[in-house]
Amino acid sequence: MTQAVLNVGTRDELAARVADDPRADGGRRMVLLGPRSITIKRRLQGMKMHLSVPIESYCGVAVACELRPEGALYRIRLAHRDPELCVILKETRDKPGILDAWRRWAAFYSIPRLVERAAGELEPAGPAKIGPALEPRRPSRRLQTSAKRRARLRLSAPPRATARLVHRREREIICYE
Repeated sequence: MTQAVLNVGTRDELAARVADDPRADGGRRMVLLGPRSITIKRRLQGMKMHLSVPIESYCGVAVACELRPEGALYRIRLAHRDPELCVILKETRDKPGILDAWRRWAAFYSIPRLVERAAGELEPAGPAKIGPALEPRRPSRRLQTSAKRRARLRLSAPPRATARLVHRREREIICYE
């Protein structure tokens, strides 16, 4: 799948990519990458289609390695249950570069990193490599019983009585100036 990257000037959209689409008229579609959704624009049998897919509906950012006679080709894509909604983010032959981009895309969208072993077979990257995005959240303090909570405000202890040494027939003089 070949694609061209175009920069988009609006704040809500990161980039526009032209990608191959065998079902679309002309065999092309425009993919707009946004921080909260992916918009796919294409023409199907003369009718314009705009699909806005929220990031939450994607399974994760998947990395795959395709072995070819000229060398390995690495691909990063947003994985969706529907193969037509998957979006290729990057293709390269540079392994260190692809791993760095894979981590950055997963962190940007806050979705898990996945490894594609076979066509369509996805598995998590591993608990040590996934990072904070998939760690279980601690329950909110509001849901705990009040007995288990710590006091939010520390009450000051009452002043302790200290033994004062006053000699016989003398008065204690205290000056606060």
